[in-house]
Amino acid sequence: MSALPATSSPLDHPEVWRASQGAALALRTVATGRQSLDAALPGHGWPLARLSEILLPQPGMGEVELLLPLLARRSRAGSLLVWIRPPCTPNLPLLATFDVDLSRTWMIHADSEQQALWAAEQVLASGVPVSVLLWTEMADERALRRLALAAEGGDALAVLFRPRPQADTVSPAALRIRLDGPTDRHPLHLVKARGLACSAAQPRVVGVREMAR
Repeated sequence: MSALPATSSPLDHPEVWRASQGAALALRTVATGRQSLDAALPGHGWPLARLSEILLPQPGMGEVELLLPLLARRSRAGSLLVWIRPPCTPNLPLLATFDVDLSRTWMIHADSEQQALWAAEQVLASGVPVSVLLWTEMADERALRRLALAAEGGDALAVLFRPRPQADTVSPAALRIRLDGPTDRHPLHLVKARGLACSAAQPRVVGVREMAR
């Protein structure tokens, strides 16, 4: 966070949010490629330079498909797509179907979750335009805050996949989405979106009818 001029009030800092701003809070976003989701999100897109979470009942249930139009567009624009500790090998034919630039797709195999978190932090802090997908199970608040800080100030898309029960935990993520099953059959639940009234107890539901490619 940048320093305040000596004559400024802390309340004048651009990172301070006021209730009167509502969803107009300055937040860099990029269109998801999913009409229903864009319409529901503050800024009408996925946040950039912020940490986001997708909360899952189990990994490997097609969670990446939600992001494929966005990942494809960013890879073709020159952003690296970095997979860190995925539960299974990426489906390359599916990625190609969505026109993901496979030459800009990297995978990092980590022996432990701690190594995976460290790798994600280094990639996000590199300043290189990246889209980072990280699967984790036990990341604590301190680790999440380090990732959120590393993502700031650049053009990073940082998405963390976590177990669904962690929806009730404290997180610095600007966006948290809960999935109850594959997105072609189940709605999305927004449990946190900066500038939007929602919570784990009272999520905002996004239908899937318009989510199809």
